Amino acid sequence: MDKGILTKAHDYLPGWIKKYWEKDKGYPYEAGEGMIRRPDVVIVNDPTKPPTQDNIKHVVEIKFGTDDFGKTQKEEYAKIAGNRHKVKQLDENECDCGNEKDDNASEVSTAAAWAAAIAGTLLYFISRGKIPRPRFPLPKPTPAW
Repeated sequence: MDKGILTKAHDYLPGWIKKYWEKDKGYPYEAGEGMIRRPDVVIVNDPTKPPTQDNIKHVVEIKFGTDDFGKTQKEEYAKIAGNRHKVKQLDENECDCGNEKDDNASEVSTAAAWAAAIAGTLLYFISRGKIPRPRFPLPKPTPAW
């Protein structure tokens, strides 16, 4: 965690390890030895407090394809969470990240693009041409079948 903000993750963990924790500086870390574990997601009970064991609701590991959530990794995540029941796995069957197209999302993004273009045009006229001319979204081509 960040030294100044207890609820913020450290910006660059490899740099912190290199600076404060590497073996050549007398510390126990050795690269590639699996000594560092960072779950993909940590869900806390109270987001205004750091993710200590008493504040962790779940740690989540996301696995896709042939990536395996091994026994050792599960055990180490249980140590992080403080309880094996707090460790959860999310895979491609549960993530709702299929290739289905969300028509509503494209309608919203098209409307937002037009709104931005109209607002840009107003600003262009108000500034008397001192800002770049806005670009309007091009209509999607209609299939000719």
